[in-house]
Amino acid sequence: MNDQDKPYIDANGTIVIPFKIDRKYHFWNGGQPLSDTLLELNTPEDIWSKHIEKPYPGDAV
Repeated sequence: MNDQDKPYIDANGTIVIPFKIDRKYHFWNGGQPLSDTLLELNTPEDIWSKHIEKPYPGDAV
């Protein structure tokens, strides 16, 4: 897989999910939850909270 074959976080902290990648990343169309993709990307807490309301992994509820 090259960089265009998987999701990534751009310089502004925005998650980019290229349309032509594996459909498992298409959370908007029955793919895995965005939180799973963010976990795969080892997303830092500040970027996580920018994209999802679900608590950051390891944070107490």
